[in-house]
Amino acid sequence: MIPSIRDERPAVIDDDDEPQTAAVDNSEEDEKLLQEIRQRYKFARDYWREIREERTTDMRYVCGDPWPDKDRNARTDADRPVLNHDELNQYIAQGIGNIRQNPRGIKVEPAAENTNDKTAEYRQARIRAIEYRSKAQAAYETAFQQMLEGSYGYFRIGRKWVSSDQDNWRQDIVIKTIPNPDSVLYSPDAKEPDWSDATWCFVIEPMKKEDFKTEWPDAQYTDFSNEDVNRDWVTDHTVMVAEYWKVENTPHKQKRRNPRTGKIEHRTCGCKKVVQYFTNGAQILDRIEQPGEEIPIAACIGPERYLDDGKGTTKRKIFSLVRLARDPQLMLAYLVSQEAEEAGLTPKTPFVGYTGQFETDLEAWKLVTKKPFPFLQVDPIPDSANGQILPKPERQNFTPNFPAYEIAKDSARRAIQAAMGISPLPTAAQRNTEKSGIALQRIENMQALGSFQFVGNFERALERAGRIIESWIPIYDSEEGVVPICSEDGKRRMVWINTPKPVLNAETGEPEQFSVEEGLHDVTVSTGPSSQSMRDAAQDVVAGLTQQAPAFVQAGILSPPAAATILAKNIQMLNLGPVGDEMVKAIDPAQGQAAQQQAQALGQAHQQLQSLSEYAKGLEAQVQQLTMEREAKIIDNQAKAQIEREKQAGEMELADKKLATQITVAEIQTKMQSIEERTTMMATMIQELHTAAMDRAHEAGMQAAQHAHERDLADQQHQATIAQQAAAAAEQPTNGQGAEA
Repeated sequence: MIPSIRDERPAVIDDDDEPQTAAVDNSEEDEKLLQEIRQRYKFARDYWREIREERTTDMRYVCGDPWPDKDRNARTDADRPVLNHDELNQYIAQGIGNIRQNPRGIKVEPAAENTNDKTAEYRQARIRAIEYRSKAQAAYETAFQQMLEGSYGYFRIGRKWVSSDQDNWRQDIVIKTIPNPDSVLYSPDAKEPDWSDATWCFVIEPMKKEDFKTEWPDAQYTDFSNEDVNRDWVTDHTVMVAEYWKVENTPHKQKRRNPRTGKIEHRTCGCKKVVQYFTNGAQILDRIEQPGEEIPIAACIGPERYLDDGKGTTKRKIFSLVRLARDPQLMLAYLVSQEAEEAGLTPKTPFVGYTGQFETDLEAWKLVTKKPFPFLQVDPIPDSANGQILPKPERQNFTPNFPAYEIAKDSARRAIQAAMGISPLPTAAQRNTEKSGIALQRIENMQALGSFQFVGNFERALERAGRIIESWIPIYDSEEGVVPICSEDGKRRMVWINTPKPVLNAETGEPEQFSVEEGLHDVTVSTGPSSQSMRDAAQDVVAGLTQQAPAFVQAGILSPPAAATILAKNIQMLNLGPVGDEMVKAIDPAQGQAAQQQAQALGQAHQQLQSLSEYAKGLEAQVQQLTMEREAKIIDNQAKAQIEREKQAGEMELADKKLATQITVAEIQTKMQSIEERTTMMATMIQELHTAAMDRAHEAGMQAAQHAHERDLADQQHQATIAQQAAAAAEQPTNGQGAEA
């Protein structure tokens, strides 16, 4: 029922802490929305009318009634057989069995810098736990079966309160079945294979007026002024309540500076949100804003085709597995009925004779078809016309044309297989020659080929459901608490999330921490073998080793105890019961003892589990108290740590200043020392230069004095020479008068 969906809505903040029940008043905005709802509902109803009628016909065939009403009535009125041999449901069961034998799993992988394998592994384990708690496989199989039988099926993703405890305000994600696919009306504008681009959708369900009044006491359900509302939404005893899902897109502008060109770029983006409205066509009964950006109703859609109707428009066709097999199935029903009708024409009186021929042996003739007699007597009756004896009574032979009907029926069955894409089944003789399990498995796979295109569309629906759940997990797992997860091998456990410190794993003893944050992940669907098929494969391997064990022992590859262990394991996997357990103990006592110890351990574990469940109830209050004390200690420790950090920061700042002062003084001293050294060096250089200059000046003075002395000596010598020459010249005239004469 739709009202149960309203239990999933989130808590509403109420400042008065009192339940509020306000009278419904259609504002101008609500009237505009109601007009939109009525128009879209009528548009969707008319658009999907033919497809839904085709589904109704498909379901009649699946339910074993392929006869049109006109033909059925005509044959029934004439007391003619109206039979049908069902050939469709076995192939539908094969398709569903493929899904059950190989269940699909949602796989999550990291797709951004802020995600990794650990975050993807948590979300994948979380989705498995959600599927387990919701019994999601039933919802998946129901939608898949609806698609095979009638071309479309649905299941939904919702939420519910974890418990009814007044102190528990956490909601968990659930997966729910939609039993009636005709209660869903998707937007005809959806074009993606999984219809994930739909912007609106209806989920409709009629309610009794009494139930409607109980659920919405202030709402109206009679005397609507709008005739369309009266005709489409209200009957004498029911009121149709609809969930109207709408994706509202609010555009907003963004800008950035291009890192390559440096120019400012602008673009318009859409901000999507999903809103769920409840309405009876005349009033908006409730509105709930939902998480995510997609309508959380997954659609399993059969193969879609678009056909030109010759009038300038193109019609959408959605096919089921049985759609094209309806004609040969009707042909088979006609042949079966005709064969039965012809069989009914067989004479019920085997002997025919003339009046009076049976009088003598009348009692024997009455029992001739039930009791053997050695002879029968017949009375001779003459012909009144010519007096000749009339012929003896004759048996009426009638042979229905059953062989021709069987050939025709076999042709109809093969036409059904061809229409559904099923390979012809092997005969019993062919199956007897197939001794290999692999060959038999290939035969079964060939029979299921016709439904593979439906399996692909089913996996798209699972991918969409996985994307929706993955986008919801950061919203509903945003607070610190305990949530269930499920590993790939099916083991389930409870873990703490969003804890400030790692928590020890009770099984491994290793610390683990799950922090649920926003992040982009890719969602795909993986197919794995079922547990039974893996067990069968393991049993085949063990059986093969058992057959080869004597040769391995003789070759020295295996020891006799190891061969005995393999044989015991093979017997144990056959599940032979107490006899098998005794055989295991006789062949391998150690393994039998281990099995006995395991059984005892399981019994003890069961007892411990009961005692632990009682002990856990007492610990719950202590856990809450310890949680509060831990939070208080965390706050206290954070304050102390903040004070200590500030103190250390002040000491470090003072030390930095002291160090900077010491460095400055050292630099000044270094500079002063450098100046003194340079001054001393300059003085030394000046002294050396001065001394060198004095030496050069003294040497130059000595040289100049020497030169002056030498010049004086030379001048004196020259003067003396001149004086001598003058004296000699003066003496020459006195002594040489005669000579001059």
